[in-house]
Amino acid sequence: MRTIADALIDALDELGVRHVFGVGGANIEHVFDALHQRGAGRISSILAKREDGAAFMADGVARAYGTLGVCCSTSGGGMMNLAVGLAESHNDGIPVLALVGQSPAVSDGLGAFQESTGRPGTVDAHGLLRSITKYTGRITGGDDCWVELRAALTAALSGRPGPAALLVPRDVFAAPAGPAPADWPAGLSEFAARQEVPPEPLREVFDALSRAVAPVLILGPELRSSPDGDAVVAFARRARIPVATSMSNRGDVDEDDPLYLGVVGVAGHPSVHRYLLEQADLVVAAGSDLGFLTRGPILDLKPDRVVVIAHDGSVARRSGSADLVLEADAGRMFRALGDLLTAEPFQAPPFEYELRHYTPQLEVESVLPAEDSLLASEAIDLLGSYLRPGDRLLTDAGNCGAAAAHLITLPSGGRAFTAFGMGGMGYTVPAAIGMQLGAPSGRTVVVLGDGAFLMNGLEIHTAVELGLPILYVVFNNAGHAMCASRQRQMFGGRIEGSLYHPVDVVSVARGLGRPADLWVGSAGALPELGALLAEYHAGHDDRPGVLELRLSRDEIPPMMPFVAADAPTHALTERRVRPGDRS
Repeated sequence: MRTIADALIDALDELGVRHVFGVGGANIEHVFDALHQRGAGRISSILAKREDGAAFMADGVARAYGTLGVCCSTSGGGMMNLAVGLAESHNDGIPVLALVGQSPAVSDGLGAFQESTGRPGTVDAHGLLRSITKYTGRITGGDDCWVELRAALTAALSGRPGPAALLVPRDVFAAPAGPAPADWPAGLSEFAARQEVPPEPLREVFDALSRAVAPVLILGPELRSSPDGDAVVAFARRARIPVATSMSNRGDVDEDDPLYLGVVGVAGHPSVHRYLLEQADLVVAAGSDLGFLTRGPILDLKPDRVVVIAHDGSVARRSGSADLVLEADAGRMFRALGDLLTAEPFQAPPFEYELRHYTPQLEVESVLPAEDSLLASEAIDLLGSYLRPGDRLLTDAGNCGAAAAHLITLPSGGRAFTAFGMGGMGYTVPAAIGMQLGAPSGRTVVVLGDGAFLMNGLEIHTAVELGLPILYVVFNNAGHAMCASRQRQMFGGRIEGSLYHPVDVVSVARGLGRPADLWVGSAGALPELGALLAEYHAGHDDRPGVLELRLSRDEIPPMMPFVAADAPTHALTERRVRPGDRS
């Protein structure tokens, strides 16, 4: 008998999904059994250490490759943990499908263990998940299995993507499933209802671009889920229009491209913000709704100079950041604009520009031993030099993530990711696993703080089990540095709830894998770090690694609102922080 669990897994397998990330439990075990029975070479399970880790892994593969991530959990606490990751995907528009086990339907209302029907004294699973997904449904039997799966996949992949959840009681998982409908799609792309390109605004945008003296395109994260996402950069190159990226999708254009201005956003580059405010006469945000993390440093940009093209333009309308807001797939829009450019070619006037970063400045001494002289900016500078073409860089929440996102220049073909949906610490540890599993080649480098390591660091064990080439670089300063930075700046230096006893990251990491399976190192000075990076890359970068950086001095994070408008900046050719600098 083909069960509903079998049918769901077979359908995902046939649609090209390769992994289901999850944690087992009584009410989800039929899904794991169905995965086991599929055998080698087909869809398989990846066992996470916590359900939020499973959801972050699914988010990671979907975020990086514009595909569907799939995760699962049992009921009760498992479902509650999974919700953390689904909320991240919801706020950032990442397509994820969650299969969530429930207590048997026959026991609904009878006080079953982990019942979540919303009856008095129980959690309302449907209401909870509905608030953090684009669609939440409940499968009640074979008759609605395919209806609910279609609805979930269509919601997850259409328009602005996002997560969808299917609640399935244990006894329903084991019930017989009927055959798939005759019109069942053969590929994930067939579930996506694409927005049409409006012809009149298309002409208006094209004419505005052709007339502009200093146009700029801002590439947004929605382009990564668009089948035509590369059309924006192709248009920019043909029309010689400079481009910037949001913080969430660096690498969508090579950072050595002469058209590349840098990153716009609260941890972006000051030279980009100055160019947009002082020189650009037309700014087209393609695949970005210009949320505050992107538009924060350019709030003074006059809306009559701004066009927003995004799946959902409600943020841009509410904020008044653009006079023209078009709800469309930006990739498709620029594919059509490219056709117009072929018929009516033009090129923007030449422009002069120098990309500049904020120069790192010391903030305060930390509680780690004084002999550890390493600065985060020095470490980031050296780490960036070891990135290879095609590598992926993930930056976690906190000062070190902001500094890495700001200071590192990606090599050709490199891509960088930061999850801003809910901004949860520790996201990158499991997300890197999903990204690396879906990668055709290259390695993944993760920049995270010790606080993020304490939250989700045990997922490194999953990377060890899978033998994935991921280097986790843990910036250890014995606290939540960004929280402490805010307290120093905004609360008169009264530090509370931000610092803790130093953690021996190396000792913790050594418990997660044998030396043959997990490389581990610790550096407190620049020469020591250089030797360790050379050692890892020379003979160990085919496996996971954990590199602890012991930081005795904190630097001001290069982002709003920590740096002053007149803070010093430097071009890429300048040395960022000399070893002897103390201010």
